[in-house]
Amino acid sequence: MRSSQNFAVLAGKRKVRNKYPAEIANGIGYFFYLRFSMIIKSKLAVPAPLKNGIVRERLFQNFADCKLGLICAPAGYGKSTAIADWAKDKRNLAWFTIDRFDDNVSQFCNYFIHAIKQIEAISCPASLEAVKQSQYPDLINLFSLFINELSEFNVPICIVLDDYHHIKNPVIHQGMAFFIKHMPAQWQVLISSRTTPPLPVSNLRIKQQLFEINETDLAFTDLETDNFFSGCTTFFRDPAKQQTLRKNVDGWPTALQLVSILSKDTASFNECAEQIGKSNHAYLWDYLEEEVFSPLSQKLQTLLLTIAPLNKVDADIVNELCNIDDGQAQLEMLQEQGAFIVPINNQHELFTFHSFFKAFLIHKSKHTPNIKCDHEKIARLWLARKDIEEALPHALKSQDEQLLIDLLKVAGWQILDDGQLTSLEECFSIIKEAVWEHPQLVLLELWMLQSRHQGYKVVPLLKKAETIFAEKNITLSEQLKSEFAVIHAQIAINNGRIEDALKQAEITLLSVENNNTRVNIVAQAIIGEAYHCLGNLPLAYQYFQEVKQLAGGQHMHQSVIWALYQQGEILHAQSNHKEAEKHIDAAISLINKYHLQKLPLFAFPLHFKAQQAYQEGDFELAERLCEQALKVVSPYGEQWRLYTYTLQAKIALEKNDLQRGALLVEEIERLLRNKNFHSDWIAAANYVRIKYWRATKDITAIERWLSSGPRPKNAFNHFDQCHNRNRVRAFIQLGELQTAHKLLEKNISDAQQCQLQIEVNRNLILLTSVESPFDSASVIKIQSHSRAPRLVKNIQLTPREWQVLGFIHSGYRNHQIAKAMGVAPTTVKSHIRNVYQKLGLEDRNEALLLSEELVALID
Repeated sequence: MRSSQNFAVLAGKRKVRNKYPAEIANGIGYFFYLRFSMIIKSKLAVPAPLKNGIVRERLFQNFADCKLGLICAPAGYGKSTAIADWAKDKRNLAWFTIDRFDDNVSQFCNYFIHAIKQIEAISCPASLEAVKQSQYPDLINLFSLFINELSEFNVPICIVLDDYHHIKNPVIHQGMAFFIKHMPAQWQVLISSRTTPPLPVSNLRIKQQLFEINETDLAFTDLETDNFFSGCTTFFRDPAKQQTLRKNVDGWPTALQLVSILSKDTASFNECAEQIGKSNHAYLWDYLEEEVFSPLSQKLQTLLLTIAPLNKVDADIVNELCNIDDGQAQLEMLQEQGAFIVPINNQHELFTFHSFFKAFLIHKSKHTPNIKCDHEKIARLWLARKDIEEALPHALKSQDEQLLIDLLKVAGWQILDDGQLTSLEECFSIIKEAVWEHPQLVLLELWMLQSRHQGYKVVPLLKKAETIFAEKNITLSEQLKSEFAVIHAQIAINNGRIEDALKQAEITLLSVENNNTRVNIVAQAIIGEAYHCLGNLPLAYQYFQEVKQLAGGQHMHQSVIWALYQQGEILHAQSNHKEAEKHIDAAISLINKYHLQKLPLFAFPLHFKAQQAYQEGDFELAERLCEQALKVVSPYGEQWRLYTYTLQAKIALEKNDLQRGALLVEEIERLLRNKNFHSDWIAAANYVRIKYWRATKDITAIERWLSSGPRPKNAFNHFDQCHNRNRVRAFIQLGELQTAHKLLEKNISDAQQCQLQIEVNRNLILLTSVESPFDSASVIKIQSHSRAPRLVKNIQLTPREWQVLGFIHSGYRNHQIAKAMGVAPTTVKSHIRNVYQKLGLEDRNEALLLSEELVALID
């Protein structure tokens, strides 16, 4: 393009100063003269369709009855392509592609009239002549003439004004407003623009004559994305990666088009999708640089680079960071110029960037001299507003120790309740030794570790804190003393010292005046858990009910979820399975609502669901839930995997996959050797170990475990009930049936005393294994089981024959069976012979193997 000076010289040579008004004598004036004295025909033609374009009929479904259509979105959203695709089969359509040189009344009029002139069904010679004769036409008069001249044709026409954002001249806007208002009813104007044109549209909107499409409408859906790539690629595309790409770029068509151009096969598609999805590709940066960033003024460019690290901004933040006083005007100007900045609220006070443009700006800011992000300043600005979500990441990036201390004092508990444990841990890693000067922050760190269920870190940290407080003569307030006392109670219950935990928590509760304090809520949760362990389920349920209500009022979401989970376990223990399921579902719902899926807390309801699926025989669902739980807990240390491995081992053994079962049991035993675990997890792990040893006939391992495993004095809770049943199973395998029977009777008595109905039921089922595992209910369950042998399903054993098979399973010899059944030994031999014949068994060993297989179906 020639410079303005060259145009001026050229104009001087042709002596236009005397022939044309003064402003035409300068370069730009003469350039305009040249332009509107001729018509560039391509500006009046509908653009050719894209080779890999797709039909998007949904976009213009409601345009037919509207006078004005506004297609407004930033660059690259396919506005022109969408209109061109819609317009390709339309009759009586005028097209005018606008550029920056058309922001001139004469130029605009010239192209506008010539665009409509191309419609064969109409004629407007008077209007054309008026444009030729007037260098500075009056738009209102011209449009009045034009409307009157064409009204006699009574032809419906549509006028497309593409890229209208180039028009800044208020005279043109006023003229278009007049034209749209007074044009015939069967005429339509369709405008595409990167910004919303300053046209009066409220009346049209009320009359339902305004059609609007924005970037959200233009963004590709998952289906459109798939159709698009299916039309331009022939190789396999991973649907998940394709959906992730669409989500990462907010359905922005230009990004998808760029991926299609660069992708030659599956591998290159995956690579491009990842790079462009993260706005990490040179071609994408080039596009955003040329189409969006470069056209902006230097002031706006600097402003964008300065605020790029922020997730949201408003005028005050912009003023503070950029040292200006017109932040609101600058933000609105950015929006007007299509700089991918969008308002968050209807008042247009808060703004945010599209993710891919934000990534581009951050990349550019790193390579632009004199642009440095002041994370400390940003954090303090948001902290002053108590917007912790925005302040926290910048405070961490600042690495400023005092800033982080100030932030945690203001909002540490909020950060904990919101589940941002990783961010909290990072805060404490930066603060380091300074934490000891602030006892309230030590408490926060202790509860952070407890929320991660890292009890093995809580005890040493607490001991160190108490030592340092004593050395530095740091005096704790009564409130802080109560809060540290609750930590001691939590440690006691973590270590199985239930009575100590209960006593400490109750003392603390009495010393707290306000029921709504955090220490009160936590103390009640510990008391509830203690009563749960002690078997007082009704009282435990009531405590958790109180915790649920109080914690909800204080936005302590994790405490509410924990209370729901505990209530679900209590209801399950009372055989109220339907209500238990409701409580667990409510806990999961809150986890999803408050985005706490990454906390180890989520593993508890997942384990509950997996256990239920396992018991119902839905091993695929149980395995999926286990895998989900492993993803949740793995970041928090390998000790968290114990319970999930236990569930997976049970599933493997049920499937008779001894190889996988062996690997899992090996991992379980390694974890048990190296870590301390809750009684419940130990009981579950021991159950699956015994199950594995029974399957592999490892009597030595069972004997060794019996000599060293847990042996509760009483079984007033679910955990000790499980420990005793594990011992019963071990005694059965060793043939010590009388000992097993005696222990089960004690277990049943303890369970009945504490109203542990589900434990009573489990004990009764196991009791039949001691006497005879094949009662009528068990037989029905076996015969309906999908993995029951075909002969067992098809050939009916008599109740006596089932009883005999059960005694064989329990290790009884013939004379013991005769004594137990009260029949002659010959009768027993007859029953055994019948069992062998009906089930195709050769000897007692085969009968024993079959009985173990059948018991596994009901155990």
